Parts: sequence; C-alpha cells; structure tokens
Amino acid sequence: MNLKLTRHFQDMMQHRSIELDHVKQAMRDPDSLEDAHEGVLKARKQIGMKEIEVVYCTERTIGRKEEYLIITAYYL
Repeated sequence: MNLKLTRHFQDMMQHRSIELDHVKQAMRDPDSLEDAHEGVLKARKQIGMKEIEVVYCTERTIGRKEEYLIITAYYL
C-alpha cells in the first residue's frame, strides 16, 4: 500500500497520537466506507476500544501503482 501523507496529517498524527498501523487497518478493512466529496473517501474502523476515521483519496499516475493520499485521521 503506497501512502502519501499530507503535512496536515503528519502534524495531526503527532498531536492526536494516531498510529499509522491503525490508519492502514481502517483503509484495508473498513467497518464502513463512504464517499465524502468528489473522490474523497472516509473509512471507519473499530480497533480495540477506539474507533478511527481516515479521510483520504486515491491517485493514479501512468506506469505507477495506485497511491493513497491521507488527508487526515482522528479517533472518534
């Protein structure tokens, strides 16, 4: 899974104590997935006592694998 992290996400990851593994779990096997806005997706996943929501979109370039741009994530 090729991930690109926005600066906002990187800042919030530290501030909110987001585990990158939780982000990947939510994206790979979401409990729910919704189209938030023009190709932006929201994935939710219950992980132990926490529920995480990940906001991301996909990017595909010619000759490269699909990449996922992580916009933000937070625990609900």
